[in-house]
Amino acid sequence: MQRFSILAAATLICLSGAALAQDAPENCWQSAVSTILSNDNDNHTGYETCLAACEADEACAAWNFRPHSFDSSMAGHCQLLGDVYKTEDSDRAFCGKIAR
Repeated sequence: MQRFSILAAATLICLSGAALAQDAPENCWQSAVSTILSNDNDNHTGYETCLAACEADEACAAWNFRPHSFDSSMAGHCQLLGDVYKTEDSDRAFCGKIAR
């Protein structure tokens, strides 16, 4: 019984770690077919606010966030996308998709 408890605990830890990894943004940039949504918030200093803006917009399927180039306290660029046709690796930007 103790062996089963240890195995069950290890499985739960692994599964929760996998779920957290999916929530983390990737270093990438996505391109939309045609739909780029307006983003009224110019105060994005981290990908979290860009992600929240996408989650709040029913038409948003994905987002890109590029931090300010030399001052992390200044706003970066947040782009909300209605669709995605291409995703490319990027060393300067973060991106993610919304599961709806």
